[in-house]
Amino acid sequence: MEVLIFVLNDPRDLEEIMVEFTNIGISGSTIIDTVGMANILSSCEDASMFSSLQLLLNKGRASNKTVFTVLKKERIEQALEIINKVTGGLNGPGNGIAFTIPVNRVIGGSFQQK
Repeated sequence: MEVLIFVLNDPRDLEEIMVEFTNIGISGSTIIDTVGMANILSSCEDASMFSSLQLLLNKGRASNKTVFTVLKKERIEQALEIINKVTGGLNGPGNGIAFTIPVNRVIGGSFQQK
């Protein structure tokens, strides 16, 4: 198993991603509001360069959504395909990021170890 973590810079895409996840049998995610470094730096008085960077990268939005989803390894590619389809791809600047981390043990949820 792995945990798929992705930062969604455009929260308007979140609902569609969650619906698509449900359509392929992914039934659980944890979603938290997050703020990127450029946004924090833009609030500093001496950070005019970072203010411009923040506006460029986040298109004026104040926060992101970070999603954590524990998946069996064979489901990761399906989930990433959905994320890329809905967002138009994470490869562009300011679109977000996705990565996985191996999970050695899960307690609770629908992944009870036998």
